[in-house]
Amino acid sequence: MTSPRHTWRAALTACVLAVSVPVLLTAIAHWPQAQHLKVAVGLLWLATSAAIPALTRGGTRPGVVKYTVAATVWGTGTVLAGTFPALMVGPVQFAHLAHALSLSGLAVIAVQQLRNTRVAGDDQPLLVEAALFGTVMAATAWDGFARAGYTGDAWWNASTSLVIAAGALVGASTIVLAVEHPRLRLPSIGLAVGAFGTQVSAITSGHQPVSSAAAIVLAVAGGYVLLAFQPRGEIVRHGGAAAAQAVRRLRIAVVLPAALLLADVVLFIVSPRADGVMFVFFGAVVVAAGLRQAATARAIDRTRDTLTFQAMHDPLTGLQNRTALMSALTEPDRTQSLVILEIGGLDDVTDVLGVSAGEDVLRVAAANLRDVVTALGGTAYRVRHDEFAVLLPGSPDRTVRHLSHAFDAIGSAPAQVHGVGQFPVHAVAGVAQVAPGARGAGDATLPLVHADLALRDARNRPAGPAYSVYSGEVAAQHARRLLVRERLALAIADGGVDVHFQPIVDFATGRVVKFEALARWDDRELGRVSPAEFVAVAEESNLVVALGEHVLRRAVGSAHDAGVFAAGVKLAVNVSVVQLQSPGFAGVVREILSTYAIPAHLLTLELTESVFLDSDSPAERVVTDLAGLGCQIAIDDFGTGYSAFGYLDRLPVHVLKIDRSLTQSLTGEGNGRSVVRAVVDLANRLGLTVVVEGVETHEEAEICRSMQAELGQGWLYSAAITADRIADELGREYPVAPEAVR
Repeated sequence: MTSPRHTWRAALTACVLAVSVPVLLTAIAHWPQAQHLKVAVGLLWLATSAAIPALTRGGTRPGVVKYTVAATVWGTGTVLAGTFPALMVGPVQFAHLAHALSLSGLAVIAVQQLRNTRVAGDDQPLLVEAALFGTVMAATAWDGFARAGYTGDAWWNASTSLVIAAGALVGASTIVLAVEHPRLRLPSIGLAVGAFGTQVSAITSGHQPVSSAAAIVLAVAGGYVLLAFQPRGEIVRHGGAAAAQAVRRLRIAVVLPAALLLADVVLFIVSPRADGVMFVFFGAVVVAAGLRQAATARAIDRTRDTLTFQAMHDPLTGLQNRTALMSALTEPDRTQSLVILEIGGLDDVTDVLGVSAGEDVLRVAAANLRDVVTALGGTAYRVRHDEFAVLLPGSPDRTVRHLSHAFDAIGSAPAQVHGVGQFPVHAVAGVAQVAPGARGAGDATLPLVHADLALRDARNRPAGPAYSVYSGEVAAQHARRLLVRERLALAIADGGVDVHFQPIVDFATGRVVKFEALARWDDRELGRVSPAEFVAVAEESNLVVALGEHVLRRAVGSAHDAGVFAAGVKLAVNVSVVQLQSPGFAGVVREILSTYAIPAHLLTLELTESVFLDSDSPAERVVTDLAGLGCQIAIDDFGTGYSAFGYLDRLPVHVLKIDRSLTQSLTGEGNGRSVVRAVVDLANRLGLTVVVEGVETHEEAEICRSMQAELGQGWLYSAAITADRIADELGREYPVAPEAVR
């Protein structure tokens, strides 16, 4: 059975033969008065046209059809021009019309390539460039032929001009194609030779038959070059750097028609002659130049519009960007509310499913948010990777009533992306008022600053609504954070941050077997600052590395001086994830151990289980290096994070510290006791030491001992003490319950 592919190729060949047979019979009937060589060349090309479908097996169907039809038209026109060299159609010479017809097929190919060879962009179309080139070449060619004596009456001149114009269009197109796309240089040369040969053959046909025959042979040779080197399939369209290089080459190539036109004008000045056709061609050059100028102006407008859009819009979501937001805030004409929305949970999506999934969620969230905000008469913006901004009319009091819709728009995004529905995404918001009135560009940032401060306040709230409105209280908290940061930096530099030590007791013996070092800070201006406050400020302001190293050095030094290590008692120090990620942290620990000659197993580094996000992260590798030194690794606040148990398999853990929230549930009616028992049993099976935090009553201590938990820490034994009281704790034995509570 014949395939559809072979069927259309056979049908195309049959169509060419159907055209060729009548043309052949006509040529035979008028053979005596025909130009034999020209007719033979035309018939040869018709035979080639019939073979093109079979010769271009790798080509696409539109490309093969296009080249076959163009070749058939050229062959038919050449045969007819050679068959009736002296025939007149009214006042017009038939041969000129036939050659103009044959050139039309080449022109179609050239124009098609001009349209397809470049990716659509902001540059003017290549056809405009070819039109300017063509009119200049046509004017120059006409002047050359006229000065060589190839002129006649008005109708002869008109038909000759038609041939010259068609040939010039093809020739100019080939120049533009060769400059634009290097792969088309050889095919373009073949196309140009075919057009030039046809043009010369038509004009010299009545005056110099030999020259006309030679020119038509040259034309068919160009046609074979075109077929041999034409890329199979469609032309590869290019953009980016390749298109930019082509534009530069085309600008250089403009020198060619400009030089031709200048030379022809100079020739006219030196040797003027009355030639109406020439002035028509000069007029065409002016019109083409005007069209090119208009196309250039339009391209500049499109480029400006494109650049303006790109400068004001986010490419991922299509929302307006931070620049557009700043412009909107520069001179507000009414009271508005600025909302900054921070998306939470997006990192979980990208970590597990990849960046593209995270981008899909962002796009859907942006589209949902835009719909909600547009319905409220506002505008949505994307200002950072995980932050959107919204401008809504009205005061913040009115705006907060609609925030739930914005939260729902963002929270529903994962469910709308295939495979992401199991990942929850939420948002927190900071709201600030934008007051009307003219203001400078510098003041435009004030609402952004206020909204960011409100967002930070909302982010730090342990409970309550997921938004905050900028107010005097929020401003005061910000001022407090700035002052804490400034004073903390000075305290770290001056050694003003102290270290206290909380005993960790063996449930079985009541003896102190370890101390946990806890940072304490009393400032002369701020008074006593809680660790929760100044550690959070340190993490926000990149002071946490310096603070952590200061606490580690001071804790080890004070414990060494108090005889902790000499008594075989261990020391635990908290370590921040930022410290683990800072270069050289393992070296700092190694240097401290060496300075005080401390056995590494007496130093425990406590890490919260939220430290690690990815396996084989830099922080995880540092932990492995520290364990290799001999240090013990503890996971603090165990049981409060969703990935706690996964770390037991990945990390060299020695100690689990059960969070105080679980300890407080031991005496309640819930499942707290079962959870703690399960953790203790798991640790014992893995050979890990368990430290129960927040032990405040004898009942809690007795329950932990009955579960075979080894160590306890809490106010039942002692609060954190200063370094000068460590010696008293080393010799103390806390009472142990005689009977454990079951």
